Formats: sequence, structure tokens, C-alpha cells
Amino acid sequence: MIKRIYLIFYIFLIIHSIQAQVSVYKNLNLQLVERDSITAGRIENALNGFLTEAKERTYSEKYVDTKHLKKYEFFFNKLGGIGKGSEIFHKPTVLKSYPIANGAYRLTIGFTGNKEGIPFIYQITELKAVPYNDSYRFYCPFIENTKHFKTKTIENIKYYYSSVINEMKAKEFVEFTKKLAKLTSAPIPKLDYYSFSSLDELLKSYGFLYSARQCNFLCYDLGFMDNEGKTYITGTDNENYVFGYISDFFYYNLPDKEEIYWTFVQGISAYYGGYGLSHDDIATLKSQFSDELKRKPNINFLEEFQKGRKSTINRRFSHYVMSAFLFKEILEKKGFDEALKLVYSGKDGERFFEILNTTLGVNKHNFHKTIVKLIAD
Repeated sequence: MIKRIYLIFYIFLIIHSIQAQVSVYKNLNLQLVERDSITAGRIENALNGFLTEAKERTYSEKYVDTKHLKKYEFFFNKLGGIGKGSEIFHKPTVLKSYPIANGAYRLTIGFTGNKEGIPFIYQITELKAVPYNDSYRFYCPFIENTKHFKTKTIENIKYYYSSVINEMKAKEFVEFTKKLAKLTSAPIPKLDYYSFSSLDELLKSYGFLYSARQCNFLCYDLGFMDNEGKTYITGTDNENYVFGYISDFFYYNLPDKEEIYWTFVQGISAYYGGYGLSHDDIATLKSQFSDELKRKPNINFLEEFQKGRKSTINRRFSHYVMSAFLFKEILEKKGFDEALKLVYSGKDGERFFEILNTTLGVNKHNFHKTIVKLIAD
């Protein structure tokens, strides 16, 4: 009798689980503008499944082609996670739909909700629905949105741009890619470089017509790689923007990624590419730190470095900038290979000061004085 009760209870749990999964799909309650009810039903069911997976960032072959997912990883990452947080999130709505070639459809999806009791638009996204096995798969519209771009190939880089290109800057970047490859003993990369005129143009090309979720976009408008490192994207209207390139180049080309201390890598990026969207060079950054020292003579640069993103100098990223100062010193005195040792000082920099002391004689006790000396040079 007890076993039978357990069995009934187990079957109830399975049925409840299945019903819960189905109700998630149905509760999205998408509205599709399409006269053909059979097609509308198939797209709606597939879209429900796709957006349910997107919410969890667990895309399956049923709704996404694996090769396409890898090629446009940025799109699928930024589409994912909507509604997973604590905010009040409404059911997604298809704002517009229309047929394109070969039975495919172009869809515009609105993601809305309430924020502090006020209606709020989180994101408006375009995507393609392509027939697949009596259902549909979903694709990023990047190719269609950039098909009007002009192109110019300079050695190992193919540039894509909507207006004009600065060939001098483009050639400088080409030379830098070869230099960095040589320094790291990596092959010279063959890249597609999309130089967008603005962050807005970049986002719209990926299908993000509007995105409040990406308004603080510093980690991506500075440049990033997609397509497994074969494409470099910037929203800075700069054909020679290397700040975002270096960290992704290290990620895709250097071994033992789990040992890389990305704070120091960002310092290398600031040294070679200028810091942030302002492109501040090392001399400018040293001047900023000197001014901060005059304003706060009791400041402790070690404490600021250890605060990480919570530091108060240079828009909260002073640990990156101080890493740039240290990289410059090591590069000039010891060479790039010695600096590379600090790159591999652990994911959280757990061996950073040990290696820094061995390489440059700098430790926690004299770190502050060292930074003071470096910004004065």
C-alpha cells in the first residue's frame, strides 16, 4: 500500500512537471500578425519554445542552428535572460511580422514590464524565423542588416563600414595585429572588422532596435570579438580601436584561460590602445593620477587597486590603469615575456603580487610608493 502511494505521488510529480513546462510556453501568449492560422500556430509554438530557452540561456538544436549560435554568440547572449530577474515582467509580444524569402518570417518582439510600478520597455528585438522540420528555427538578422556595408581588405583584415573608412587608422590596426601575434607567438589572425559609426548602429545591426538592458554598454562598445574570434566589432567609429581587441585576442589565442588575470590584461589594453572611449594615453592617465594625489594626499594606491571596480580614481577603473603603469615599466625594463607572467597570475590575481615582486621587486609594502614614482616619471 505504501509503495502504491509513493508510485501515485511520483506519477503526480511527473505530470505536474510536464504541465508546468507546457504552461510556461502557453503563458507567453504571443500575438502573431499572420492570416495563415497553421503557419501562425507553428511560428507561435516555436517562438514560445525559443524564448523560454532564451530566458534560461539554454538554446537547443530544435530552435537554434549550432553554427549560427556560435557565429552570433553576442546576439544570443544579449537576448537571453530577459524576465529571469526579480523585476515584474510581462509576456513578450510580437509587434510586427512579415514574410521574407523561402518561407521565412521577420519578427519584431517587444519585452515589457513594470519597474517601480511604472510601465517599462526592456527591449525590442528583431529576429528571423526559418522553417525547420515542420517548425521554425530563429536567427540573428545581422547579415541582412549589414548587407549594404562597404568593404575594404587590407592584408589580413577585411573592413566593413557604412559610411567612410580611415585607411591610415585601418593600416595601423593591421600592423598592431601582426605585432601582438608575434609577441604572443600566435598566428596572425584573419579578421572581419565591423567599424560601426555608433553603438546605436551596432545594436540595430544585431537586431536590438531598443535595449534599456544594454544602456551601460562599456564592456562592449569598446570593441569585442564574435564568431569564435573571427570577427571584431566596435561601436566607436574607429578603425584602429584596440582596447577591446587585446583581451579577446588573449582569450581566443592563449592557452590556460582559467589562469589569466583579466585586470592586468585590461592594463595592457590601456597601454596599447588608450583607455576607454576617451582613448586617454599613458601620459594623460599619469596626469590624472597626479591630480588625484594632489587632491587627496592621503590616498593609498594599494587600497584603491584592491578595491577593483569600486575604486574612486578614473571612473572606478583605477586597477586597470595602475596595471597599465606597471606593464609599461616591465615592458621597458624586462620585456613582453616577463609581463606575460603577470597575465598568468590567476583568475583572481592570487599570484599577482608574488610574481610582481619577483619580476619588478614590487610588493604590497612598496606598491603605493611605486605608483607614485611611476606617475611622476
